[in-house]
Amino acid sequence: MDTELKQQFDEIGVEPTDAVLDKCMELAISYGCMDATEFVEQWMAFSLSHLHGDEPTPENLGEFERKVLQLKKEKVGFKTSTQKTKTYAPAPVADTSSLSTYGLIEDDPMMDDYVSESVTDSSMMHTPKSKKDPSSRTSALKGGVLFSPASYTPQSAKRTPAAGTGTPSTTTVAGKPGDTVDTFGHPKLLAGTEWQAKLEHSLSVSQKLLHQEAPLTLANLSYMNDLLCDKCDDLEDRLEATGRALVEKKLSAEEVAEISWYPQDGQTLQALHKLYAVGMIHSEDDGPLDAYSSFMAVTDGEECSYLELNFTRIKSASIFPGQVVLAKGFIPKGTTFVVEEIHTERKLTPPSPLRVDRELQFVVAAGPYTHSTDMFYDPLQDLLKYLKDHRPDVLVLVGPFVDASHKLVAEMAETFDSFFEKMIAGIMEVVGAHTTVLMVSSQKDAMSHAIYPTPPPILRRTYPNLHLLPDPSIVDLDGITMGVTSTDVVDHLLSHEFAVNSGERMHRAINHLFNQGSFYPMYPPADEDMAYDSQLALKYAQLRQLPNILLLPGDQRHFIRLVSDCLVINPGRLADNKGGTFARFLVTPTAPTATGKAASLFNSVACQVQRI
Repeated sequence: MDTELKQQFDEIGVEPTDAVLDKCMELAISYGCMDATEFVEQWMAFSLSHLHGDEPTPENLGEFERKVLQLKKEKVGFKTSTQKTKTYAPAPVADTSSLSTYGLIEDDPMMDDYVSESVTDSSMMHTPKSKKDPSSRTSALKGGVLFSPASYTPQSAKRTPAAGTGTPSTTTVAGKPGDTVDTFGHPKLLAGTEWQAKLEHSLSVSQKLLHQEAPLTLANLSYMNDLLCDKCDDLEDRLEATGRALVEKKLSAEEVAEISWYPQDGQTLQALHKLYAVGMIHSEDDGPLDAYSSFMAVTDGEECSYLELNFTRIKSASIFPGQVVLAKGFIPKGTTFVVEEIHTERKLTPPSPLRVDRELQFVVAAGPYTHSTDMFYDPLQDLLKYLKDHRPDVLVLVGPFVDASHKLVAEMAETFDSFFEKMIAGIMEVVGAHTTVLMVSSQKDAMSHAIYPTPPPILRRTYPNLHLLPDPSIVDLDGITMGVTSTDVVDHLLSHEFAVNSGERMHRAINHLFNQGSFYPMYPPADEDMAYDSQLALKYAQLRQLPNILLLPGDQRHFIRLVSDCLVINPGRLADNKGGTFARFLVTPTAPTATGKAASLFNSVACQVQRI
């Protein structure tokens, strides 16, 4: 039984010491609880209700003995004595729910609908056992790690498949698992790869998105203290810096001196059809933009003025709330600015050349990792099966991992932190020690701080090849610069922008990020629930230089785009009603070109998006 106890503790992410195992064996023998699964489940329920999820120690087990095991023994003795005297109370103490024994709930007849076994069916109280075939649990463990959390309501974990299907999906999925749904790269490069790491080696990981030489962590996190005046100052600084870059891209120094500028020259006759203004786009109702609700905030360094935008003469435009633009037009009267041209491009700092000396394989997946109808994490299990067979050099997992908006999260009978630790332990057990794992936090995670930018959580157990990253992040992986964010900025931009003859949607949204120099250039945020901190964003959400690879997971359809020599990938969601997807890509060394310029990523990077 010693081995069985250790195995059961391992399943819930606990590594018991020898002293703890000895104490557990002593208690199990003394109180006749020889089922290791039942014993550990009783301990887990007690720990969650009395010890805030602490791990077992000899002292804690002593308290467990007094408050659970002895109490059960006394109640069983009471039941035996009442049966001998043939005296039956209307609601005997011994008929109480097992959950109430651990102090989780009060006795309630309604719990009969949730607990399948009653103490009247046996001689002593015990944790209700699942009706599932025990062999199914064993086979599941052999294939991977069970991620389903402990729950107060067993029925909440039942699968609710759609009518006529055997999966939790609510929509018919086109295609089958393993289908390639998007591709990028040279055909020879794609055909020649086996999608498996060729050598087992560790990668150096260094964070590049720093403030005062340090990345965003819980140790240096400070939020909920930016004043309204500070926010205004931040917006003005951003308007000035980005506006200057837009002017330098479009106009020469001579032109800047000769043309008319608003508000200085706003009313002069010479400004007709030649008036320029640098400003920030806003919506009248803080919602999506249209041709009639847009205005531009313009500052001269001392005070701010607002111009209503008229687009009747515009030929091409793409604007969104919070965007800094260079506009050309005229003011016929009042504060109405008739826009003739809008310039949004600035000179970009290109990515650094790839500096890899061997082929590197990547796998990228984005949450959620379980279906909206259950907490079984089946898509994550399927991904781990793929990883077990293919073994990439780098695994990138983007949150949310424990989505706070999931309808079953409130029914978890363990802390969000402990469940997240258990999930990580299962992932690291499968991927092994030779795959570098990057996990990107999300403000939608139940165990994370609900703030953007979002620091990574702190783990009690560390792994040498695991790196927890803030949202957003830029990292250097042995000569490959990779940017990533868990915030669905592409969907936010496309849902709130006003666009006229402005090209392909995804290219447009990506260029917005590059030209505004920010991982989240919108203001105010498109998501009302998004806690955007302007001070933190100024420090930890800037995109001053383009990375080689940029990961932008979101609800928009998966895509792979090459924009300004940066490969941008949306791997899709791993758990999706229309069929979950993930991305895999490889980077190979390339020979220098005859001109000395960096080789095209088309010849050195191959990427695919696959169905899970």
